[in-house]
Amino acid sequence: MADSLPTKDEAIARLEAFQTRLDDAQKQGRAAYDNLFDAAPPGVALHEIDMRGFVTRVNDPELAILGRRREELVGQPVWQFAVMKDASERAVEKKLAGGGLRPFVRTLARADQTGITVALVERYLHNTRDEIVGIRTTFMQIAGS
Repeated sequence: MADSLPTKDEAIARLEAFQTRLDDAQKQGRAAYDNLFDAAPPGVALHEIDMRGFVTRVNDPELAILGRRREELVGQPVWQFAVMKDASERAVEKKLAGGGLRPFVRTLARADQTGITVALVERYLHNTRDEIVGIRTTFMQIAGS
């Protein structure tokens, strides 16, 4: 299976394209967005966090990749699932304060405590007043993990 995994650059390109599709679906309305959220391409994990950094929503591919159940993720701080929890928490706090987003690579911990390397692409979630209210994150496992 490792041979079929994309490189970091390939994964980021795919994730950027999917984030654009999600942005477009959001403009079409909640139903279009929800449908695309739930029907992400195979291997594309997707979650949303609130301003505290807690997971509010997660798709099925993410659950499969991490080997976890929905109730293990939703309501938990997102950095809890990173191998380097403290660094992840600081990064999330900076982003939620408006520090900007850019693609990155991180090692996540699966339920069995094995680490997997993933490429991540994020977008801010905004309310009707255009204030940041959270972050939508897509990720996929990459080669070399």
